[in-house]
Amino acid sequence: MIVLLIAILCVVFSLFFYCQAISSGLGAKRWATAGLMFGPLIWPMFCMKKRVKVYQRFGFDCLLFSA
Repeated sequence: MIVLLIAILCVVFSLFFYCQAISSGLGAKRWATAGLMFGPLIWPMFCMKKRVKVYQRFGFDCLLFSA
């Protein structure tokens, strides 16, 4: 029972990170695989990678408002 719950959660996090990676312009398969393997533990790393991508694209001294 617990194994089934863990398997379902892994698939849910895989889909979540896949959708977030597509909307952020990151590698979708890479983040879906990481979500499948590690679940919610990669959320801080995902946020950091997204921030670095924005800094690379616009620079450090650019002010961005996100709605």
